Amino acid sequence: MKRLSAVFLATAFAAGLASVAEAKTLVYCSEGSPENFNPQVNTTGTSFDAARPVYNQLVEFDRGTTNVIPGLAEKWDVSEDGLEVTFHLRHGVKFHASKSFTPTRDFNADDVLFSFNRMWKDDNPYHKVSGGAYDYFSDMGMPDLLKSLISRWTSPRSSRLNMPTRC
Repeated sequence: MKRLSAVFLATAFAAGLASVAEAKTLVYCSEGSPENFNPQVNTTGTSFDAARPVYNQLVEFDRGTTNVIPGLAEKWDVSEDGLEVTFHLRHGVKFHASKSFTPTRDFNADDVLFSFNRMWKDDNPYHKVSGGAYDYFSDMGMPDLLKSLISRWTSPRSSRLNMPTRC
């Protein structure tokens, strides 16, 4: 009986330690190996699925539908002519911190502009990082769709399009 109690205690202790380790470690199971964890250069569903829990998006799809719902943008306005979309960004969004990176500020419109311009503008100093191929962005026609991206203090981020949006 003492032996059985000792085995039970050891098992319970090990299970307790495992749950502590799980709280500090992200475990991700997938049908294949992601090519990377950078959604800007991903081209496979496996890679997008792996990166999705790590990165937030301006807008997202309501699960199982094509309904667009808020993400980092808490709301957005589309101009009457359909050529301008203004995203109103959530406040207080924090970046992930690590041993090698400590964010000094919250997420803002400059981060959105950086992400888009990195993919869109060949002369962006970070365009060639990771090879400079942004297939998903390009295949969706974003370089031809976008006319300008601006940041305003009254409207955190505004996009001017070459053709009307259908949202």
